[in-house]
Amino acid sequence: MRILRISKKRMLLNGVGLLLLLALAACGKIAESILTIGGGLSTPEYAATPVKTYATPLPEFEALQFAWFYKPPDKNADLAAVAANFSLLILTRNDESERSSLREMGYTGPVLQYLRFEAVMDPAGCTAKPFQNQVAHLEGDYCQLSQQHPDWFLNDINGKSIRYDQSQYVFMDPGNPQWQAYFLDKVKGFQSDPGWSGVFLDNVDGSLGRFESMHTHLENYADDAEYQQAIISFLKSLYTNYFAPSGKPLYANIPYLKNADAWFAYLQYLDGAMLESFAADWDHGYLSEEDWLGQLDLAEKTQALGKRIILVTQGSVTDQQRMRYGLASFLLVNQGRANFRYSNDEAYRELWWYPQFETDLGQPLGPRYAENDRWRRDFEKGYVLVDPEKYSSEIISE
Repeated sequence: MRILRISKKRMLLNGVGLLLLLALAACGKIAESILTIGGGLSTPEYAATPVKTYATPLPEFEALQFAWFYKPPDKNADLAAVAANFSLLILTRNDESERSSLREMGYTGPVLQYLRFEAVMDPAGCTAKPFQNQVAHLEGDYCQLSQQHPDWFLNDINGKSIRYDQSQYVFMDPGNPQWQAYFLDKVKGFQSDPGWSGVFLDNVDGSLGRFESMHTHLENYADDAEYQQAIISFLKSLYTNYFAPSGKPLYANIPYLKNADAWFAYLQYLDGAMLESFAADWDHGYLSEEDWLGQLDLAEKTQALGKRIILVTQGSVTDQQRMRYGLASFLLVNQGRANFRYSNDEAYRELWWYPQFETDLGQPLGPRYAENDRWRRDFEKGYVLVDPEKYSSEIISE
């Protein structure tokens, strides 16, 4: 089945053109033969766009692949659905019981350990128990760091350490070699648990944008390039000293991207990365067409390098248009190394599942391509259309 859609703009222009031709003909300025029946004036018909195909077909893969993060679902009854429908899981220490249950329910994919990259937790007391989502995970760890290694912390231009939005999280200096070594030793200890397949690092920032939003200037890093180089050195240390030799994957969430350069510089020392605001923004709006196309290009190039990408569209559970738009955009670019999720950052423990997630499109026949004002991709059993100007989409299963 093929749906033909003519934009209102095109219909209006065609109508105006027809009226103009008729007016000119009445004045004798258009040859009579043009206006005779069959003489050439007719409603325009759009020829079917030829299906684009790959010169070399991609290996077979599931067109719809989903990722779950960062904690188990808040309802134990949803564990079986997660095990059955998600192919990548990211969990945190203390989730080992649910991790085992997911395996028992038939989940066979990787389970990555979540860790904060940018900060450690001050639990407000040397005997207080910290959260397990960061490397200062033992009682007394933060006190030891702050008292014995104050130079490992990230300072502002006044020489003071920086807290994350006045919370318990305190930023660390990604370029400090001793801090990098401490972090690596902690990771090695965590990963000795065979239940973990690898690590997912959160908040590996692509620029100084986070600190700019806090109106904070850093003591050691004057611009984005300096900060990015520090992060690259950190990732290189982790990757070359442990992850590459062990064969375990290292993923990262890379927010605050100002351009794709940092993404691909970091990707040298990663196996996969997350784009947590794919196709739509963090609030209720959508990306501009230019930014949307930039994200599609980034996703395709990432996979072409043999890396994986997690694409997350933020929204509300009832916003069906937004969900479809994110899903259809994902289908335009998935080359077998991408995972999708529709959620929002305050509902990651909720299982949102939609009928469209079970659409059987078969294998993609080729890459995306432009069709009038939209982007299209053809599959064995249907096709996908996305209009980035109107934020609309169609997922057609034939």
